[in-house]
Amino acid sequence: MNTRFLETFVTVANLGSFRAAAEQLNVSQATVSSRISSLETDLQVDLFDREFHATRITVAGAMILETAQEMLATERNLRATLSDPTTAVGRVRLGLVSSVVHTWLCDLIEEVARCYPRLELELTVEPTPNIAAAFERGALDMLLTTDDRHDQTCVCADLPPLAMGWFGPEGMRDEKLSLADVVTSPLITFTRNSRPHANVLALFSDRGLRPSIVHCITSMAAIARLTQRGLGIATMPLACDLAGPGIYELDVDAELPPLPLYCIWRRSSDVATYKAIADLARVCAERHQRQPDAV
Repeated sequence: MNTRFLETFVTVANLGSFRAAAEQLNVSQATVSSRISSLETDLQVDLFDREFHATRITVAGAMILETAQEMLATERNLRATLSDPTTAVGRVRLGLVSSVVHTWLCDLIEEVARCYPRLELELTVEPTPNIAAAFERGALDMLLTTDDRHDQTCVCADLPPLAMGWFGPEGMRDEKLSLADVVTSPLITFTRNSRPHANVLALFSDRGLRPSIVHCITSMAAIARLTQRGLGIATMPLACDLAGPGIYELDVDAELPPLPLYCIWRRSSDVATYKAIADLARVCAERHQRQPDAV
């Protein structure tokens, strides 16, 4: 049943006039008559008595008027619910890289819980190629990742990047190091061919240097643990939750490029919810950028 026809019926019944209903609905009087006729055919009853000059609702019309009003109210509520992401219910499968986990993920989860208490997040933490593949096959709804994506099926929103730094054990914390000094130690960095891995190798290449040993590790926690044990110099986001006792930012004369971040989701019926989460992610990333140790 077409709800526009129900709306027309209710409007005519309330105003008592086809002409007045046409003016209120901003359609022609012929359109109003056509909609009422179609509704009468569908319901197999006469809704208005046409034997009088005045528009009079029939007994059958009066019987369904209240129900029609309730149906229209239900439709309005339904549309309002779908357009308001704060009423979102269900689960969002979010794939993300470990750099986000150890910087502002906790803030994001807190914000989602505060703004959308009925929404559940299912998190998958993997390197960028892995979560990109999972997203491609439909196993994930959203990505917080280091590689952008631009096609007609997806939205790709830029997020504030993560400032990166050099980290080493306590014994190196007071040293002033050049990139030539760093290259003599094992380098501990992210997954091979990932954005941070490529960035750090490009930095050495620009200086005509090449690290002799590069440990490529998926887990940032493992990177931190190896660094703490003095097994190499690591690259990690500034102000990450793994920096602490035994792991310190080093004074190196070469600044690492920031790590870009993107939020990606599909253009689907849940786009309002996904955009709301992306907006919260941007707020959390901006807040992290303002921390003294993050710049």
